Amino acid sequence: MAGSSRDRVTIDLRGIGNAVRVAADRGGQTIAAFGRQALVVATGMDAVTIERSALPAARSQGPTKLHLRMDEREAELLILNARQLGLSYGDYVGRLVAGAPMPAPAAQRDADRAALRQSSDQLAVLAGDINALIRLIRLGDGPEAVHHFRDRMRGLEADVRRHLDLASRLVAELEDRR
Repeated sequence: MAGSSRDRVTIDLRGIGNAVRVAADRGGQTIAAFGRQALVVATGMDAVTIERSALPAARSQGPTKLHLRMDEREAELLILNARQLGLSYGDYVGRLVAGAPMPAPAAQRDADRAALRQSSDQLAVLAGDINALIRLIRLGDGPEAVHHFRDRMRGLEADVRRHLDLASRLVAELEDRR
């Protein structure tokens, strides 16, 4: 007889109810959890194997609503941590459960994006200066052009290297968070 994924059973404890309650309390379990554990042991299987085989193969229904009961302080920390990372509570808890890496705090991501934008703007200005220098050299004004752009060109390599270091660090962090 095939069962559903949420079979329910009522058991007549016939005089062993107190002993079952005491044993469940000793293990810090509900009577239902204690009984389920006893049934798992009786099957000779590992509880984790049974649980994994009961999981759906893929997400088909989308997000599922989950209600959690937790200590008030822990709930406040969950809310605070999720907000700092710019995640919803569900995304935050889901990443914790899955062992997925957390993104950098939202403020840090904003600062990184601003720094990359500023660096890209500086690189664009530098590219314009290089084009102007090349035009002047082509027109035969080489020495004057070099003199005009000398100070700007001195920092060229350092500016490009700084930009590439910043961009590669941010891209690597994004890859690590996937």
